[in-house]
Amino acid sequence: MNRNSQWKEAVLNEKFLKLPEEKQRKIIYSAVRVFAEKEYRYASTDRMAELAGISKGLLFFYFKNKKSLYLYVYDHLIGLIVRQMEEMNFKEEHDFFKLFELSIRVKSALMKDNPYIHGFLLKARYEENEAVKQELSERNKTFLEEMFPRWFPEVDFSKFKENVDPQDVFMLLYYLGDGYLREAVGRNDFELERICEDYERWMDWIKGSVYRKEYL
Repeated sequence: MNRNSQWKEAVLNEKFLKLPEEKQRKIIYSAVRVFAEKEYRYASTDRMAELAGISKGLLFFYFKNKKSLYLYVYDHLIGLIVRQMEEMNFKEEHDFFKLFELSIRVKSALMKDNPYIHGFLLKARYEENEAVKQELSERNKTFLEEMFPRWFPEVDFSKFKENVDPQDVFMLLYYLGDGYLREAVGRNDFELERICEDYERWMDWIKGSVYRKEYL
């Protein structure tokens, strides 16, 4: 199922898609904030409606229920990341690690724009509530499977040592960043720029282990 069809299923009334973009954005990011602050079970749709400046009845006029809203928001944010990557002409970059660094900067820019985005996505990745667990697992699996061939189509994999699988390196970097952000985002001294610098330094270490000497 493609993401567009998922969105249409999530929307009860297509009038939501006809709202002014700023109104859609306010509703979506009000939900992002509440879902980022609370586990799915305790995320209040009353609070989402209040932040969006609409009634709860109108919120459910646009969406079937909290689950539909949650999945719509998840798909929206993933789509946003993909679009921003594509807008940065990522296919013109042929170095694996430089491309990974680019993806980090894209996510960082989104987090600066709205600090609740990463909190939402982190919670979504580890959400255990049965109402959304299966759908999220399927979406996460599809996203990971699509990321490597979609974002690294023009990469020069000949730079890697013969016994190194680039996709293994991709998964290592993905989960390294995911785990670090999951721990760091809850700290009082959370600084996005410092986290990006740490991660890029670690990438250099890994690069030294997996690239051929002539490409270091």
